[in-house]
Amino acid sequence: MTDPSPFESEQKLTDPSYRSEMLTKVEALISVLEVARFKVVKNIDEGAADADRMLRVKRQVENTLKVCRRARTALRGTTPISREDVFNTNIDDLCAQLVGM
Repeated sequence: MTDPSPFESEQKLTDPSYRSEMLTKVEALISVLEVARFKVVKNIDEGAADADRMLRVKRQVENTLKVCRRARTALRGTTPISREDVFNTNIDDLCAQLVGM
C-alpha cells in the first residue's frame, strides 16, 4: 500500500465529510492523550520509581498534544484569537452586533 501523494491529500482536505472524519479522529486522539498525560502526572506526583523516564514521557505526550490541537484548529478552519485581536476589538461594537442577531 502506498501513501497518497500530497496533491491527493490536499484535495481530500477540501471535502467537508473527510475533514469531519479527520476532526473526529483528532478529537479522539486528544482525549486519549489527555488521559495519558493525567496518568503520567499522577505517577510523577506519587513519586514514580523512574521519574526521569516519566518526565520524558510527559514531554512527549505534551508535544503530541500540541500537534493534535494545531491539527484540530486547522481542520475546523478557524484560527485562534490572538492577544492582539483581543486588544483591538471594540467591545461596544461587538455587543451591538450580537444584540442585533
